[in-house]
Amino acid sequence: MEIHDKRDVLDVRDATVANSRFDNTNLSNTQFHNTNLSNTAFVDVLLCNSRIVDASMSNAYFSDIDLTNVKIEKANIAGMTINGIAVDQLLKDYEAAQAAGGK
Repeated sequence: MEIHDKRDVLDVRDATVANSRFDNTNLSNTQFHNTNLSNTAFVDVLLCNSRIVDASMSNAYFSDIDLTNVKIEKANIAGMTINGIAVDQLLKDYEAAQAAGGK
């Protein structure tokens, strides 16, 4: 199936479109619900103001990304690192410093 130079709404349900390619495509305001994106590559992608809820991102890899004003809440961060530093340990150290009256 090929869709080129179209500006219509695409409604895909109960379908397998594995191994598909989206290049220079505007998917803004698109909803992905109950969708398997395992082993998917996102390259040069704009996700500003996007919401990712009830998602598993285990073993995901992020590189050269802008996380300005990103909020992460209620997350399992076991084994998560940022620039090689364990996030769970950073949070423990921060909480200990706060409890000790540090700022």
